[in-house]
Amino acid sequence: MPQFAKQFLGWRDDTLTVVYEFLPGTGAMGDFSFGVGGVIVFGIMFAVIPTATVLVRENVKGTLRRLRLTRAGSGDLLVGVTLAQMAVVAVQIPITFGAALAMGFRSNGSLPLAMAVGLLLSLAAIGLGLMVACFARNDGEAANLGAGVLVPVVFISDALYPMPDVPLFTVAGRTIQVYDLSPATHAAEAMRQVLVLGEGPGAIVYELAALTLLSTLFLAVGVALYRRLRLRRF
Repeated sequence: MPQFAKQFLGWRDDTLTVVYEFLPGTGAMGDFSFGVGGVIVFGIMFAVIPTATVLVRENVKGTLRRLRLTRAGSGDLLVGVTLAQMAVVAVQIPITFGAALAMGFRSNGSLPLAMAVGLLLSLAAIGLGLMVACFARNDGEAANLGAGVLVPVVFISDALYPMPDVPLFTVAGRTIQVYDLSPATHAAEAMRQVLVLGEGPGAIVYELAALTLLSTLFLAVGVALYRRLRLRRF
């Protein structure tokens, strides 16, 4: 464009200089690094399948009937299954984290804090597994139903890729999205804050509170359904 036209329009010839400022430790990160938290969340949610499979297998093999002859109650069984699955998750998270490190991921945060987030999420996965076990008649059905539950829960949670805004309501200036009803949403955000941005517990108070509430709710519903539908005479 001619110089006189630029002057008439008020355009300046100054060259704009763009300077990017990254958060400490994040400047060299790629999409893979930002997706590690979501992968960990996906792995944790797979606890739905073994939880359901174990409970269905014990029912099919008659273990529940034999346990009626002992002093063990339904609470003992459910606590044992819950602790066993949480132990698996406690081993799984460091393995997944180590694999990510081997493939180039560089963490800026605390692994123990990320593990605490993962263990909270495992309660929700176990609760969903209990729900699935109420309606499966064998191992195959438990695996299929479990996969049919966990995949949508993770995919709509914003854990693996960004989701469009679907607001429900606003509370104290915070917009609650439909995805916020999934505990995986809060776990994935907490994982990103901790592992990628290096934040501490103070920065993820909301995520921890929401995750604790939803995971406890999922587990409570799962326990109530399993006791009603499978352990009525246990």
